[in-house]
Amino acid sequence: MRRPITALALLLGTTTLAMAQDDTRPITLDPIVLRAGTEKVASSVPQSVSVVEAEELNEISPGNIGDVLEQVPGVAGVGSSSFFGQGFNIRGFGSSGTAASEAGIVQLIDGEKKYFESYRQGSLFVEPDFLKRVEVLRGPSAATLYGSGALGGVIAMETIDPGDLIPEGASSGGRVKLGYASNPDTAFGSVAWGWRPAEDFEALAAFAYRKLGESEDVDGETIVRSNSDTPNLLLKARRTFGDHYVEASYQHLEARGDDQDFNQLDGPQIGLFPGFTGWGVGDILTRDQVARLEWGWNPADNRLIDATVTLSYTNTIKDVQQGDVADEPISPTLLGRRDYALWKLRAQNVMDLSGTGYSHYLTIGAETFRQDRSSTSLSTSHPEGYTKSAAVFAWSELEWGRVTVNSGLRYERQKTEPKESVTATDDRVESESVEPQVGVMYRLNDDWSVFGSLAFVNRLPTVDELYDSRGDGRGGAGAPSPDLKDEKGKNIEIGVSYRGNDIFRSGDEAAMKLTLFRNHIDDMIVRTNMPAPTPSYTNIDRAYLRGGELEANYMTGDWEFGAALSVVNGRDQDGEILDTLPNNRVVLSAAWQASDEWKIGMRSILADGREKPVSALNREGTDRAGFGVHDIYAIWTPQHGALKGMEVNMGIDNVTNREYVPATYVTGPAPGRNFKLSLSKTF
Repeated sequence: MRRPITALALLLGTTTLAMAQDDTRPITLDPIVLRAGTEKVASSVPQSVSVVEAEELNEISPGNIGDVLEQVPGVAGVGSSSFFGQGFNIRGFGSSGTAASEAGIVQLIDGEKKYFESYRQGSLFVEPDFLKRVEVLRGPSAATLYGSGALGGVIAMETIDPGDLIPEGASSGGRVKLGYASNPDTAFGSVAWGWRPAEDFEALAAFAYRKLGESEDVDGETIVRSNSDTPNLLLKARRTFGDHYVEASYQHLEARGDDQDFNQLDGPQIGLFPGFTGWGVGDILTRDQVARLEWGWNPADNRLIDATVTLSYTNTIKDVQQGDVADEPISPTLLGRRDYALWKLRAQNVMDLSGTGYSHYLTIGAETFRQDRSSTSLSTSHPEGYTKSAAVFAWSELEWGRVTVNSGLRYERQKTEPKESVTATDDRVESESVEPQVGVMYRLNDDWSVFGSLAFVNRLPTVDELYDSRGDGRGGAGAPSPDLKDEKGKNIEIGVSYRGNDIFRSGDEAAMKLTLFRNHIDDMIVRTNMPAPTPSYTNIDRAYLRGGELEANYMTGDWEFGAALSVVNGRDQDGEILDTLPNNRVVLSAAWQASDEWKIGMRSILADGREKPVSALNREGTDRAGFGVHDIYAIWTPQHGALKGMEVNMGIDNVTNREYVPATYVTGPAPGRNFKLSLSKTF
């Protein structure tokens, strides 16, 4: 059975073997792309995408999802190194340190949308040890399949399956792992086991535990206190019945923190403005759940049917209570439980319409969801409300000769209404979105291709943006904003890709992809930070984002080199610089397979400075300086004797202990040097 459609993939640093349909030359640096139809290689798809697969995840040895994504061009972390302070920015869209800004990026885990917004909290809580693949599609080209409003792009995460743990020819298998990191202070352990007693049934159970402490700057001063015990559970089972299958999975993260910083994005921030004593510390529960049940049907004798129906439930909860530090209280308006419960039903079918001389796969589908945003305390920073949505979509993949055409259309209708606790307004808001897109690639020869794409996206306002009346956080509360218009984005991309071998010497290989983009946004939603009667949010007429990404990789012998460049600039209709822009940067990597047992590597991030405009969060208009940060690692995998199957992973992040503040951080700084060590054993 073919796999469901995911975000497209372009990988730097993999060793996956891939071959184009019309070219039998092996190119190990150009990975297989997961598509609705037959597998393709990344250089043959007309979108700007990246993927981090299992081998690179192992080399990074991440302590949180931010460690994974900081290597991806166009993606910037927002907040801190805290496990609970993860927010993201893609091409200038996404989290900027305030609630609701997460809406510009679609975050998925095993295809299910993860969305959480609460004042000064992170937006994504994921156990990285359960991940086997993370794909990032930059720009709005994934909106057809994954939902309206993906102006920044899509982060799609996949968790391990039983087949990833079971050795070939065996009926079961697993791994155990222990780890330590110095900054943030972390102790870690996990066990995962896969079972396949028969060809028609397989199951997986995995448990991970993290004890989290504090993050420190280069001088050893505490940045963020994440003090918590964090157990995580993953369960999966799949049963096949001829042409049908049923699959169920459940993920559960539950973290309990004592005297944990309320503001996990920036820490206490004492003195942020005159008289401010900090955000306080509390006893905080973070709970994240993903449950899904899927039925699939793919009859071998009917290529027009490859159908799936998925029912899912996700919920993210933050329960904040006062801590034991009397001189660091949390504001009463920020206490209590806040959560998002999301029920979703999705159905889709992939039809193989291929004929002589061409391949054509058409996906049609529909989905509906209901999101319940609730709070146990009355707080203008977290207004309660319901969001209901229904959508239909179609996605086409056509390949004919040297030409590939991908096109899609999505229609979505959304209804948002406040709960009775929102007393400033009872306005219900109904919106609709029509989102067409098309991408074309032309293969000039066996090595070179050119491509271009055009996508139109509408981002519908969120509950927070419509009904928030917090204002500037210093006593002035803005009015609700039920008259907000939808954000309307038009994204244009052009690019060129290359893949080849025997370039400088026999047996060497190279892969490269360059993408240039221009995103024009009408009615961009921004916070006013003004007291009532001014609305908390308003639309600005226009904003423009322009830039590009270059990804390149070269392998020769036992050496592999990678480079990723990302540049983005943006202004509003008055020519003012947008305050959500990340650093322009280059990511360099090198790895040496010194022997069958040893692999040694390094990664460097070289970032340009960024001019920062005056805003409510950057009242001085302080610019952010450029920086260079370097990581090193070594992996030992014994191949003989009693230690066979064991792996020792050693690394140092920020090896020079460089002090720096990324442009997307509200304050800073980023963490100082981090020593990390892990030991794992497969069985």
